[in-house]
Amino acid sequence: MDTNPFDIAAILAKKFKMESISEREETVLSNWLAENPKNQMLFDELMAQGGAFQSHWLDRIDDEAAWAAVQRRLDRKRRKISWRAVAASIVVLLSAGLFWLSLDRQETGNPRYVKSEVSKYANDVLPADMGAKIILAGGKELRVSDTLRINRDGQIAVNGIESSVAMDEPREVFHTLVVPAANFFKITLSDGTAVWVNSNSELRFPARFDGTERRVHLTGEAYFEVAKDKAKPFYVETKDMQVRVLGTHFNVSAYGGKSKTSLIEGSVEVATEEKNVVIVPGQRAEWSNGRLKVKHADMQKDLAWKNNEFYFHEDNILNIAHQLEHWYDLDITLSRDVSLTDTYSGGIRRDVRLSEVLKMLEFVSNLDFKLTENKLLIRKK
Repeated sequence: MDTNPFDIAAILAKKFKMESISEREETVLSNWLAENPKNQMLFDELMAQGGAFQSHWLDRIDDEAAWAAVQRRLDRKRRKISWRAVAASIVVLLSAGLFWLSLDRQETGNPRYVKSEVSKYANDVLPADMGAKIILAGGKELRVSDTLRINRDGQIAVNGIESSVAMDEPREVFHTLVVPAANFFKITLSDGTAVWVNSNSELRFPARFDGTERRVHLTGEAYFEVAKDKAKPFYVETKDMQVRVLGTHFNVSAYGGKSKTSLIEGSVEVATEEKNVVIVPGQRAEWSNGRLKVKHADMQKDLAWKNNEFYFHEDNILNIAHQLEHWYDLDITLSRDVSLTDTYSGGIRRDVRLSEVLKMLEFVSNLDFKLTENKLLIRKK
């Protein structure tokens, strides 16, 4: 976790609500406070408001009214704090107990839209951040921003703190991890299997793997490092296919009407209603248009998202737009003069602002881009 405004905001929210924070979060907060004496002064001022920020009040407060209240209290103390001069200017938004910080927050109020350094864009858009929610079997929802681990007994460890959710029911209990657009997440299941979940994806899984098999359900995309257990095969189910493994590393993508599994290590069996195939490392099983085919896999391309990269290799604009929509939460429109058959190649890290990706695409293509808030128009130059 870097000391960026959004991480600091989440930590401050916990501190105001008197919640525990992890050792990692303590380190992040300490580093931020040490960066500039004004950070510490601002932190002390806000924490001094104690009674005004009780959790029951936090959950009901109006965002703008909350910020106005903070300013009034500080004004009454006649503290001369220059908010713009503080290393991380703070805009406090209280919505369900969360605080957001932004150095260059736009009038739209969305903290992901920031000032653009490119004159033709009305704004820029920040890259996806780690975050998700888990919907428990009983319907309760937990917001998670850092780590999520399911212990072998079914207890949930969220952000380094174990939950008090009881898992002693005799029946199998399923939870659902929901990763929205502009987010990504990693979860460790109760058997030790690690799963990296891409944006706009859902993973449904049991609290414990008590039976003779381990089975999860995926919508979207995820990379799996399956814990070895010969007695309990591991299954990943999508709408169109089932992947069976004993212990291996592989990627499953199931967006829209296409499902594919790319194998990095071990062996897996991929099954549909019509056909079963076994693939080896370096191969990909792909279901599309009612057919299951085995192809050579471009691992750099298939695993780019997990390795924090955009890697386009002979991709058409529809495939590229699909990735940008998920990662930056965009509403993309293609001009009628844009070819859907032309292909483009290029690469860049995914932890950059949208404008950096668009610059790369402009360099390798004949395309032009117009961005206003989250609306991106792609047109021919």
